[in-house]
Amino acid sequence: MEPKEISLRLEIKFKDASKIIAWLGNKEVSKFLNEDKDQIYSLADLIQNNETELLQYRLNQDGRFFLIDKNHESIGFLNLFTVRKNKEYEVIIVIGDPENWGHKYGKEALVICMREVFFKWRIEKLNVKIDKLNLRSVYLFEHLRYEKVRENEKYFIYQMTFDKYLNTLN
Repeated sequence: MEPKEISLRLEIKFKDASKIIAWLGNKEVSKFLNEDKDQIYSLADLIQNNETELLQYRLNQDGRFFLIDKNHESIGFLNLFTVRKNKEYEVIIVIGDPENWGHKYGKEALVICMREVFFKWRIEKLNVKIDKLNLRSVYLFEHLRYEKVRENEKYFIYQMTFDKYLNTLN
């Protein structure tokens, strides 16, 4: 079994930007995302014009955008959307290449993220909205002991508070 060196990175390089567009354009990868096709085309325009700095600004506009790296190569992304600045964020996690699915890379990235936001940023809550048909994500967040706080006909809403996170470390 190959070693898993998963890390989160803020810097977006040109080759990463092209991967993001490919991931978002792959129906199998993006079927549970809420991304608007116009947004994808807008991101693609920034990349084609070689404006990765603007892309980085755009992706961090409503929170923080991280690339998930495995052995220094991007394999997905983790996006934290601001719900209440410095207090509460909604997390979106995507492993972009289906060949990397099922290897616990998403779990490792989420564990790194939780450690960062709860211990360094000192936030109060992380939320996630999951399509009920996205069983991989439901399993991931339940396995990490996120609490289901609401649901509607399409989504489950899970939450991890700082106090609950501390309890999961025991």
